[in-house]
Amino acid sequence: MNIVLITPTPPNIDAFGVRMLSSVMKRAGFQVRIIFLPGGIGRLRFDSSYVYRYPGKVLSRISELCCEADLIGLSLMSLYFDRAVQVTDHLRKELPRKPILWGGTHPTYRPEQCLNHCDGVCIGEGELAILEIVERMVSGGDFSEVPGCWFRKDEGIRKNEVGPIVGNLDELPFIDYDFHNHYVFEGKSGEIRQITPEIMKDQFLKLPYFGNRNRFAYRTMTSRGCPHNCSYCASSAMRRLRRRSVNHVIKELKAVMQQFDYVEIISFFDDTFFAAPVEYFEEFRDRYKNEIGLPFHAQCSPTTLDKKKLDLLVDAGLYQTEMGIQTGSRRIQQMYRRVVPDEKVLSAATLLNGYASKMLVPDYHIILDNPWENIEDVRDTLQLLLRLPRKFRLKLSSLIFFPGTALNDQARNEGILRDELAEVCRKPFTFPKGTYLNYLIYLSGFAAVPRGLLRFFSSDLLVKLLHRQRPSRFYAALFIITDKITLLCRGVQPLLRLDFKRIVNHFRLLK
Repeated sequence: MNIVLITPTPPNIDAFGVRMLSSVMKRAGFQVRIIFLPGGIGRLRFDSSYVYRYPGKVLSRISELCCEADLIGLSLMSLYFDRAVQVTDHLRKELPRKPILWGGTHPTYRPEQCLNHCDGVCIGEGELAILEIVERMVSGGDFSEVPGCWFRKDEGIRKNEVGPIVGNLDELPFIDYDFHNHYVFEGKSGEIRQITPEIMKDQFLKLPYFGNRNRFAYRTMTSRGCPHNCSYCASSAMRRLRRRSVNHVIKELKAVMQQFDYVEIISFFDDTFFAAPVEYFEEFRDRYKNEIGLPFHAQCSPTTLDKKKLDLLVDAGLYQTEMGIQTGSRRIQQMYRRVVPDEKVLSAATLLNGYASKMLVPDYHIILDNPWENIEDVRDTLQLLLRLPRKFRLKLSSLIFFPGTALNDQARNEGILRDELAEVCRKPFTFPKGTYLNYLIYLSGFAAVPRGLLRFFSSDLLVKLLHRQRPSRFYAALFIITDKITLLCRGVQPLLRLDFKRIVNHFRLLK
């Protein structure tokens, strides 16, 4: 039984879901091939939209790699819907008899839309479902009855009951990094190539480290689910939080360090790594410090961060963290179902600031472009940021009404969201609209910009004169220009060190 798994991804190829499916299938004795299709989310444009297309020769190569498959699986998020459609339509034309199954967050929440393009969709976690499908295919059974999946039939859509989830994550194998039968679309060459150790190293994630240097980072997750119930996040529908044992995590990291001896950083990509209890971190600190010993990165939230946890994790090797603030407006916090008093946010930021000698500056997440926000809501966010201890960096995102979220339902009911394909699947969430207040918020993340100046520019008179609700080409251009200047300044240190590789990378980013 031959299975081909395809996944459009961001520029990195972590692809936890597909790699785990591959491991589960391989453990059961099946042959698996993975095709990674990394690509950027589009350059910032003044109309804040993009459509990504694969070249014809790439699609032809995908068909070649799928020609012997008994089952083709494609995993996608909403932002990669266009790419999934393009690949699937091509496969249907070239390989019309091959069954194609979609999975991931978008098929989970928009199964009927996806069934316009594929034969079946997996809803929710896919490890148990796809294993049962393949086993039934081998035995000649009817796999259209597998729980957790919907199928397109001649008489209509077969909607099966919700399937079981994996209760004990330790029962799962480690994600598949045995790249013997893995392929990747290389943007530089424009070709799909079989992954070799050299190509794998070139594709590996790199994260910032002390001294303005990037280091190779292995990204993994220790849990599934999230303790929060945010209205803007699709994970809110999968709230059952499960966590792998410390022993299981340590074994994975040891195997990775043995396979990839160039890994210098571990990145825990859990939605909220800090949600684990103190007892978990006490065991983690002892095991990780003694058996792994690499610096690591993790995410937190103001309500899960406390000094005892932070002490344990910094002692274990935590060198940088990200924290979700999202908004400074109490009204919008209630809409997001993420009510956190300003003093709690300030307390968490002050706590992180106290470790400035041991950690990189924290990243704070902010959501902009909420159509229900008024000017005062946006100014509340700016005023909160101006109270936070410096230094910090901001990760700004433009609010997207992802399928499966409460805000998606509300926006559709109120007529705010009219075209999900254009306004969700083709919207670059890392590029906020060009407005006056958005730009002031952006500048608040720069320690060199005086806060008194930002308070002056956010005065009632100037906001009334300069802020516009509609996107402005002028402010969008300011975002781009400031980004380029920032990148240019960051290139000074590599220039002084004669780090030519970093210098070349900077020039690529400035294009």
